[in-house]
Amino acid sequence: MVISKLVAKTINYVRAAGKSSILQTNVYDLKKIKDVKLFYNKSALQLDDIAYHGSPYKFEKFNIEMIGSGEGAAKRGKGIYLFRTKKFAPYFANIKSPDAPLHLGVSKSINNPNPHVYTVSGLKSMNFKKVSLADSKNISRMQESFERNYPDVDGIEMPNGEICVFPKSVEKLKIKHIDKLENFIMLNRGFPFRVWTTDKAKLTL
Repeated sequence: MVISKLVAKTINYVRAAGKSSILQTNVYDLKKIKDVKLFYNKSALQLDDIAYHGSPYKFEKFNIEMIGSGEGAAKRGKGIYLFRTKKFAPYFANIKSPDAPLHLGVSKSINNPNPHVYTVSGLKSMNFKKVSLADSKNISRMQESFERNYPDVDGIEMPNGEICVFPKSVEKLKIKHIDKLENFIMLNRGFPFRVWTTDKAKLTL
C-alpha cells in the first residue's frame, strides 16, 4: 500500500514535469521533485515500524494478563510475539482452530475460534536486543535476571524477524489494523505464508 502510493505520487510529479516516463527526467527535474524523497523516507520509516501478530482471539489492545493464552509455548521468553514479515501471522492466528496443522498449548478443543491478524506499530521507539535462536532459549530460562541486567531493553529479536516484547514494554505497542484471518489472507493473496490450515479450500482463497 505504501509503495503503491509512492509510485502514484512519483508518476504524478513526472507528468507535471511534462515527461511521459521517469526515464526522460533529468537531474534538474528530479531535484524539483523534493516531496518524492521526503515521501520515500517517511514510507521507509513506516515499513520499518511495522510487525505482525496472529492470535486466536479478537481484542482492541494488548493485555499482558493474556500472555500465554495463544500459542502457549513461550520458547523465546514471556511476552507478546511479533514477526517482521507476514509469513507466520496466519499460522499463529489459527493455532487453536480445529483445522490448524499443529495444535500447541491447547488442552481442550475450541469450537468457535476467532482468529485475527494484527498489524502493529511502535517498534521504532523500542530497544530490542538482537540474539541468536540458541541464546533466546537461554534467555527464556532466566528472563528475570536478563531484564535486570538489561533494564533498557524492551525485548529480544531473532535473526528470522521474530520478536518477543517483554511484558513491561507491551504498552508501547500500537495496533494499526485488525483483520479477520480470512480477510488478511485475501488482502495478501499469493503471499508465501507458512501453512496455517489443513483445510485445502481455505488454502485456495
